[in-house]
Amino acid sequence: MPIHERLPPEIFLAILHLCVRPTQPVTDLVTLQRVCRSWHDIIADASFLWGTINAVEGLPAVRKALQMAKNSPLDLIFDESGNEMDQAEFFSLAGGRVSQWRSLVIDSDEWESGLAELRKHKPEKLERLHVITESDDIPKGREIVLFGGGSAAGLKDFALQNAPIRLAPLQLSGLKALHLEGILPKSTTEIITPIIESPSLEILHLSRMDSVVLFAQPATDQLNIVANSPIHLPLLTNLCLVALPLPFLNLLLSLLVVPNLRRLNVGWLLDEHPEAQFSAVGIDRLRPTLNSIAASSQVYEVYISSWGRYKIRVGELTVTFFTRFSIDHFQETFNWVSRHLDIELADLPLHLQMNNFYPDPLVLEWFTRGTNVTELTLTTHRYFGPKLELIIPILGQQRSPPAPIWLVPQVQVFSTNLVNDCSRLNIVEMIEKRHSASDRQSPELDRALPKRLREIRLAYGGREYTPPPPDEDFLSQVVRVAKGADVYWEGKKWTATARGHSRTKSG
Repeated sequence: MPIHERLPPEIFLAILHLCVRPTQPVTDLVTLQRVCRSWHDIIADASFLWGTINAVEGLPAVRKALQMAKNSPLDLIFDESGNEMDQAEFFSLAGGRVSQWRSLVIDSDEWESGLAELRKHKPEKLERLHVITESDDIPKGREIVLFGGGSAAGLKDFALQNAPIRLAPLQLSGLKALHLEGILPKSTTEIITPIIESPSLEILHLSRMDSVVLFAQPATDQLNIVANSPIHLPLLTNLCLVALPLPFLNLLLSLLVVPNLRRLNVGWLLDEHPEAQFSAVGIDRLRPTLNSIAASSQVYEVYISSWGRYKIRVGELTVTFFTRFSIDHFQETFNWVSRHLDIELADLPLHLQMNNFYPDPLVLEWFTRGTNVTELTLTTHRYFGPKLELIIPILGQQRSPPAPIWLVPQVQVFSTNLVNDCSRLNIVEMIEKRHSASDRQSPELDRALPKRLREIRLAYGGREYTPPPPDEDFLSQVVRVAKGADVYWEGKKWTATARGHSRTKSG
């Protein structure tokens, strides 16, 4: 008996729905219809399956989806990147069915034209609205009013990124997800009120709001409540507070009561010693929460960049500082995190990521002596990054006295996009020298000599945007000196064969 006859119809349709990707829903549905005549007819009759409409599939697919969806709720997606469909045409077609809109995600620098229908009124069924633009050049004084100035009653998921939409008239409440990034709120109240009015919030993301100012002398009872009362969010599991003014960040951390938090991302501009600013933002009071979301971590990550930030991630806790990296500041941060999490980070396996970082061996020396780096990732911008590839030869040699050491000897996974004409030979020699040294391993030198690499992940780092074909001679040399380590090129495993080399999909 065919599976569609053995399962209850609603279960079979639910399974089909899970097989449809939001990136190409019509393509997936048409593919499923080709399984057999019965599947074709079942899918054609299930109008709700056609409700996700992504402009990236093109005009014929959009027209087909609108036809097949009939009166079902519509989930619209317009992302101008890689999209050849005209935005005006997409919203002209979808605008005729605005009463069916359940969600709209628009990612476009021309986002205003896509909101023409929403400037008039709020569709009754609209539950999700994401307005995203990559441009962060927001003209001051230019604000868009949605829904004819009426409220956004019924919205459950609201996100703005760099989009100057007025928040106050929306009277946001009852939200489950709120994401505000790079906007220009007029006051703290404009941000905090929707949070207070949404006690069922599960996700809260606030970032890059440099202009937000605290109320000085609240003039109303409502503002007094906002300023002084705890905000209980018992369902909140995901909290991100990054690049906010310190007074505002401190206020939020002092007000939010989040007993079931599972993920925290917090970050701010560092303009003095970390210890002092940890206290200034009130993060100390979250110690029980920090412990709970980091307790199960078996490995942690450190990301450092010369472009003004570094971060530490332990489990689901991420702490980010926006400042030029210095060893002294980082060590202070490192010690604070270790102490407050009751975790000895120095012994825990570390994934160290150096991105667009100046090739300073002293930084790697600090990590060698003070941490247990087992995975190392080196990446740089193809045009503007510093010469990070200069660190590769140093990884293949013992540092000079008075205390000779190999840098990060515990590393077993090495990843980089620094592969170019100038660095290929250095990469091969570095791997070969580390593996040759590891062959001399003995119990008394166990942590002093480099371990053999288990994985080597390589990617193109030249100036062409489209990577050239793999350099088979280079990769064959890497495979030879890797001595059994798995070698990947651009995410795919590279293996030697009797006739040459072949790529296989990575696991």
